[in-house]
Amino acid sequence: MKLGYYWVLSLICLFSLATVVDAKEKDKPIPFAREYRSKGDTLRYRVIYPEGYDKEDKKTKYPLLVFLHAESENGSDNQSQLKYGSSLFLNPEMRHFYPAVVLFPQCPMGDSWAEYTKDEATGKLTVPVDPAQTRTSELLSRMIEHYSKKPFIKSDQIYLVGISSGGMGVLDLAVREPKNYAAVVSIGGAISPDRVKSLKKLPIRMYHGTADSTVSVSYSRDTYYELKANGSKVAEIIEYSDKGHACWREAMSSTDFLKWIFAQKK
Repeated sequence: MKLGYYWVLSLICLFSLATVVDAKEKDKPIPFAREYRSKGDTLRYRVIYPEGYDKEDKKTKYPLLVFLHAESENGSDNQSQLKYGSSLFLNPEMRHFYPAVVLFPQCPMGDSWAEYTKDEATGKLTVPVDPAQTRTSELLSRMIEHYSKKPFIKSDQIYLVGISSGGMGVLDLAVREPKNYAAVVSIGGAISPDRVKSLKKLPIRMYHGTADSTVSVSYSRDTYYELKANGSKVAEIIEYSDKGHACWREAMSSTDFLKWIFAQKK
């Protein structure tokens, strides 16, 4: 009898332990590899689901955040785009306080999130006044629209965050579809100030290093002044004295980086 009792007890303990392990594995943050296909084109991306996400849950909704990487992470490995930014959204504390579906699309080689020119001698980037939308940006727009219609997404909390050329990309997307987004964050990015009049009601934060030799801080400054001149009360610029182009480390580690983003709603 005693042997039978202990055997049953052992099975119960093992089952309980397995249940706990399964629960932990289920909530383990993993950037799942995915592909979005539309009209013959394919956009590779990674998705991080929020803590406690259950695809069978038809009631719980989450914000959607799209993170656009820099030019150096262009490719087709569906991995390089996680180099910057992903650690923030994989952080258990951040996932707990700011649950969201986070997308990390990867721009293929030979294209960009937005049009710009690059001086091969200096590496300095400049943006045109009236650019066409790139093929990858068009595909990304369709993918964001696709996700926005999913039952687990809060359509009034769709956010764009981008670094360097990705910062250019999020600003370009916002200009083309300003009513689709709740907030935009550009870090070391740029856009022609002549294009931003339609963004005066959209919360925008621009982070920039004053010593940036790749994308001049004057782009963010001029964009900010233009938005203010058009009546914006929700545009902000945050400068880092003597910091260069890669100021996204400072920006994303600032105390209110995610707090500000997720406080915005359409």
